[in-house]
Amino acid sequence: MKKIIAATLLMIFALSASAGIRTLDFTQTDIEANIDSKGYDVDYYSISEITVEEVEVGDELVWASQYKGFDKSLGEVIMVVDKLIALGKKIWPIVEAGKPVINVNMNSPISVLPKNLDGGLVQFYDMDSWSMPIAKTYKVNFKNGFGSSVINFDYTVNFQWGGKYEDKGAYITGLNVQASNVSVSWGFDFDANSELVSIVNHGSKDSPVAGAAIRVNYKAKSVLREIQTSESFHVTGNGQVQKLY
Repeated sequence: MKKIIAATLLMIFALSASAGIRTLDFTQTDIEANIDSKGYDVDYYSISEITVEEVEVGDELVWASQYKGFDKSLGEVIMVVDKLIALGKKIWPIVEAGKPVINVNMNSPISVLPKNLDGGLVQFYDMDSWSMPIAKTYKVNFKNGFGSSVINFDYTVNFQWGGKYEDKGAYITGLNVQASNVSVSWGFDFDANSELVSIVNHGSKDSPVAGAAIRVNYKAKSVLREIQTSESFHVTGNGQVQKLY
């Protein structure tokens, strides 16, 4: 029988101006099982710091495979606000069992599009003026009690913006979060997912500017510890990406 002892570690959320590295708050839970815990090195299996750093996107376009087949279904309706409809999948995995999940269909990426006068969805092919896809990549690093990196990976936020309907508005499509370069040390399990939290109109009723808030959730586990943390950010139909601290 396992006895769970919750121990919340409140890490100071800081931003290093020189290195551009910030630390994340996280919750770490001690797990006492029917094992001799003295046989395990507590420092090795404990997380002391989680850092995130924005990195330059290289020439390899990690988002390219998902921008095929816009004539297909854009997914299910998952949220409706004012004159906006969000389609796609509300929650989708980006890392499972320490391996990146590759989305090759249009059911996961989020689109925030206009609602027509009947309350239905405007046809995608009636829209125009879409930007080229943009991407922001972040490197996440979990360090243990020895200061060694035991989990690290990159994740990329990518989307197209600026789509118009009848020369009005600024909408979002293909909003996705993808993981790459995942490395998990022996003795740790790691999973991560993304979810759409909310949508909002930053513009007017006549010319909406779509906004969408996305959260990335992390869950790491060792034989002695379970660690959970998350990050949130907001993107807009004007092409802005804002981290939510």
